[in-house]
Amino acid sequence: MNLNLGLTKTKVLLNRFKVKKLDRYDLKFHEYKCNFKNNPKLGDEQKAISRICYKLDKIAVRLGSKIITREEISQEKMKHEDWDLSKLTTRNLDCKNPEEQKGIEAFERKILEKELTNAFPSMKVERSPGHGLIWWIPGKEGIEKSGDGWEIHRGREVDIVLESDGNLYLEIDVHYRFFTPWTLHQWLAEYPDIPVRYVRNTYKSEKNDHISWIYEGISEKRPEEFMIPELNETLADYHRKLGATEGEINDSKVVLVRRMNDRKSKPIGHLSKRLSPSLTMEMLAQVLEKQASEKKTNKDVLQIIRKDIDSRLVSSKDTAAKILRKVYKIAAENQKIQICEVDGYILPKANLLAKDGNKVTKVAQVRQKGCVAKGEIKFGCLNLFNNAHKYPDEVKKCLQEVAKSSNVNIEIESYRTANDLSDIELERKDFWETWSEEGVKTVLVVLPWSSSEKKQKIRNEALQAGIATQFIVPTPKADKNKALNVVLGLLCKAGWQPVKLGGVNLPDMAELIIGFDVGSNQGLFYGASAFAVLTDGQSLGWELPSIQMGETFPDEAVWQVVSNLLFKFRESRGAYPKKLLLMRDGLVQRGEFEKTISELGKMKIAVDIIGVRKSGASRMGKKVSTQAGKETYCDADIGTVVFRQEEKSFTLITSQPIKSENRTIGSARPLKVVHEYGDTSLELLALQTYHLSQLHPASGFQSCRLPWVLHLADRSSKEFQRIGQISILHNIDRKKLIAV
Repeated sequence: MNLNLGLTKTKVLLNRFKVKKLDRYDLKFHEYKCNFKNNPKLGDEQKAISRICYKLDKIAVRLGSKIITREEISQEKMKHEDWDLSKLTTRNLDCKNPEEQKGIEAFERKILEKELTNAFPSMKVERSPGHGLIWWIPGKEGIEKSGDGWEIHRGREVDIVLESDGNLYLEIDVHYRFFTPWTLHQWLAEYPDIPVRYVRNTYKSEKNDHISWIYEGISEKRPEEFMIPELNETLADYHRKLGATEGEINDSKVVLVRRMNDRKSKPIGHLSKRLSPSLTMEMLAQVLEKQASEKKTNKDVLQIIRKDIDSRLVSSKDTAAKILRKVYKIAAENQKIQICEVDGYILPKANLLAKDGNKVTKVAQVRQKGCVAKGEIKFGCLNLFNNAHKYPDEVKKCLQEVAKSSNVNIEIESYRTANDLSDIELERKDFWETWSEEGVKTVLVVLPWSSSEKKQKIRNEALQAGIATQFIVPTPKADKNKALNVVLGLLCKAGWQPVKLGGVNLPDMAELIIGFDVGSNQGLFYGASAFAVLTDGQSLGWELPSIQMGETFPDEAVWQVVSNLLFKFRESRGAYPKKLLLMRDGLVQRGEFEKTISELGKMKIAVDIIGVRKSGASRMGKKVSTQAGKETYCDADIGTVVFRQEEKSFTLITSQPIKSENRTIGSARPLKVVHEYGDTSLELLALQTYHLSQLHPASGFQSCRLPWVLHLADRSSKEFQRIGQISILHNIDRKKLIAV
C-alpha cells in the first residue's frame, strides 16, 4: 500500500453478510462442452450457451465456452435437435481464478434464486438488470405507498459475492419496486401525456414469466383486422388461443411493440388490455406533478425511497437473518450476524484553484476569485420570454462580476427577440448564420416553460451555425445560485475554464485522461463519445462519436479518437504525453482498446484502462456509536476507498447524501472501478479518479459523482443522441462544452 500518497487508514462497513466458506464439495463441478449443429452468429456464442443452461434438468451456468453443474446432467437432456453436450471432466474450481470465481458466483446466485422462491412463496424473485436479484412483495401487504394508478412495493436487492479466499457473502440492500395495477389501455386513457417506454404481458408465458416489450405506439386497425402474416391468423384469434376473454379482445386497441434486447426485432401487434406499463420513477414523478393535490405524497415518496445508511444496514441485517435461517439452514440469532467490516483508506482532498492559483472550496467562488482561463468574450441574448433587449438582471450582474474578477472585458450587448425568429425554416437558418457571422458563438436563450422539442429545435439550429446555447427560464425569479450556474454553463460553452486541480503533478500520474461513453437512439449506438482533460483537469476538448450497432466500441473508432486527442495534446504541450489514462463508463468489452494499446506501444506511450461502474458496488458505512448494545451507522467519508488488489479493483465514495437539520436523506452510492490494463498502482488510479470527481466547472455548488471527464462524456453521449444528426456539430469548436 502506497501511503506516500497521503492515504489514511480506516475501517469500512459493507452491506455484506458472511454465509460460509466453500469447501471442496462446494467447489466440485462437472464440466460439459456444447457442440452446435448450426453455429450461432459471430458474437452470439456466449448467449447461445447461456440459453442452453435453462433447458437442462439441473442448475447449470456458463463458464467461458463451457457449461458447469454440481449434479450430472441426465443422458436424455444432453441431446437436442440444435445441439449436443459432451462431458469433459469433473474437477474442483479455483476461487483465485477470476473466471472460475465468477462462474461459481453465478451458480450460487441461481441456487439462491431457486431457494428464495421456494422458501418465501408469497414474495416475488426477479433478476436485477445488474447481477443480483430483486426480491419484493407483490401483494397489498407489500405496498408502502400508493396513488391513482401507481404503487410502491417494499423489497430487497440481494446478491451473491464470492471472495478469492472462498468466503461466500450475501450482499443486501433496500429496494423499492414501482408498479402499476393498470393495463396499458387504462394508462393511455388516464395519462395520455406521460410517455410509456416499456410494457409487459399481464399473463404468463410458457416459461412462467411476464414477457417485457419496448412500446412503439398505437395502430389504427382493430384486433379482428390485424393480421399476423407468419401465422396467417388475426391478432384476435391468436390471443383467443392464449386465453384472452372476448372483453379483452374487443375493448383493446392494437398497439405495436418490439422485443427487448434484440436490436433487429421488428414491431408486432399486441392488445392494450393484455399489457401493463413498466412504471419508472420518471413516470411516477410526472403523475405526481399532474396531481397537484398530491404534492405532500411526492415528498413522502422521496422519504420512503431515499433511506439513510443506518436504515439500510439495519434492515439488511434483519433480511440476512431470515435468508440464512430459511435458505442456508444456518441457525444463528440476529445479534450474531455481523455486518462485514473491512480495511479502507481515506484519500486526500482535491485542491480547486481559480485565477492566479487562488484556492477555492467550491466553483461558486470564481465570482470573486476569477476564472483560470478565458474563452470567447462576445455573447448574445435571445429573449423569447418578454421580447426585451435585456438579460435577466441577476444573470447579467453575475456574468459581469465573473468577467471583472477574471480581468476580462466582455461584450454582451448583442440581442435578438421572438420578433426576429421567423417560423419559416430558411429564414430561421439565415437568422442563426447572420448572428454567427457577427462573431457571436455563444447565446443565452431566455424563454418561458417550453417543450423539450422546441428547445432541441433551437439548439440544433444554433449548432448548425456554430453557436452553442444556454437556456434559462426566469420564473420564479432567478436567484443568485441559479444565476451563477447559468453563467458557469454559458462560460463553459464559450470555452472558459473556471477552475482546475492543484497539487496533482505526482510521478507516474497520467498526463492525459480520456473518458468514453456510449448512448443509443432507435437501435443505433453513439460509440466512443469522448472528452479529454489534462492532469490538472483542464479541458482538451471533445470528439465526435462513431455510430455503431452495439454497445461495444469498435477498436478503430477508439484509436481514431485517441490519436486526434494526442495531436491536440502535442499542439498544447509541444510533445506527446508519456502516459494516458482511458476511462470507460461501464464494463470494458473485450477487444475495444486492442488497437489503441498496440499503437501506443509502438510510440512508447504507457496507458492504463479502467472501467467505472455507477452500480454494482457495496454500500459503504462506518460505526457512529454503540448505545445500550445498539450500533448506529453513517455513510463513510467522501474519498473513502476499499481496494481489492487480487481482482485489480476498488470501490470509492465520491459523493455524500443530502443532510437536513434533522436527518440524512439517502445514502451515497459508491463507484466500482476495475483496472483492466496497465501498470499504474490502484492507489494512484483511485486518487486521480477521486480528484476528477470533485471537479465540476459548470456547477457552482456540487461536484460530480463520476470523474469530470466521464461525466461530460456521459452528458455528451446523451446530447448527441438528442441531436440525432451528428453532421451539424462539425461547425462547433471542440473546446466549447456544449453538453453541460
